[in-house]
Amino acid sequence: MNENELRQTLSVMDNLKEQIESLSGQLQLIQDSVNDFSRAKETARQYTSSATDTEMMVSVGGGVYLPARIVNTGRGLVYTAAGYTFEEPVDRIVEIVDGRIKELVDASQKVYQRMSEMQNQLNTLQAMVEEEARKEQGRVG
Repeated sequence: MNENELRQTLSVMDNLKEQIESLSGQLQLIQDSVNDFSRAKETARQYTSSATDTEMMVSVGGGVYLPARIVNTGRGLVYTAAGYTFEEPVDRIVEIVDGRIKELVDASQKVYQRMSEMQNQLNTLQAMVEEEARKEQGRVG
C-alpha cells in the first residue's frame, strides 16, 4: 500500500466512524420514541382499566406526569404523522401505538444492521492499516 492509498484508506475509515456515530444517534432517537410510545400505551391501558373519577398520573411528555381524574368515555385522540388528530376508541389507540412501536423497532433493526456492516468494514480497514504498519516497521527495523 503506497502513501496515497494509505491516506485514502484513513479517510474512508474516518468517514465510516462518522457515519457509525450518526447511526448511533439515530438509534438513540428511535429508542427514545419507542419509550415515549410505550409510556403512552401504558397510560391508555391504565385509563381503560380504571373507574370513572379515579385519579391517576398522566404522562404529558418530556418525562412530566400530572394528576388527572378519569372520565372514562372509552375514547381518546390520536395524532397522525400527517398532522391530523382523530377520535378513536382507546383499544384502537393501543393498536395504533403498537403498530408505531413495531415500525420503530423494525427501523432500529435496519439501522443497527447497517451500523454493524459499517463496523465490519472499519475493522477490515483497520486490520489492513495495522498490517501495513507492521510491514513498514519490519522494513525499517
